[in-house]
Amino acid sequence: MDTPSGSGSYTPPPPPPPSPDGGTPAAPGGPVIIYPQQPPKDPVLIAVLNLIVAGCLGYFMMGQKMKGIVAVIAWVLGLATCGIVSGLVSIVAAIDGYLQAQNLKNGLPLGEWTFFDKHA
Repeated sequence: MDTPSGSGSYTPPPPPPPSPDGGTPAAPGGPVIIYPQQPPKDPVLIAVLNLIVAGCLGYFMMGQKMKGIVAVIAWVLGLATCGIVSGLVSIVAAIDGYLQAQNLKNGLPLGEWTFFDKHA
């Protein structure tokens, strides 16, 4: 606990670093921004993982966790339609995952809920 004591001095924690665009940092609970990683994720790998693993694994690897959770829920609920909706969810997630990973590979940040070629 960082409280002043009788014999020492108190040094407050440093302020949060500024955001990459030079503005003020986002407040906790604010929008989630996913920044490019080194080495970048391979867009083809992300697409294949989204295609074969319930439309969600690629999203988790990129950092779009809530989007992955929604995709897996839609995929599971789609099983009630003999898998037709689940197949569509996987195909759309594969295409979206590929485009999102391509944006990250090109150095563009993403929002947690960006789709297709949009980026933050």
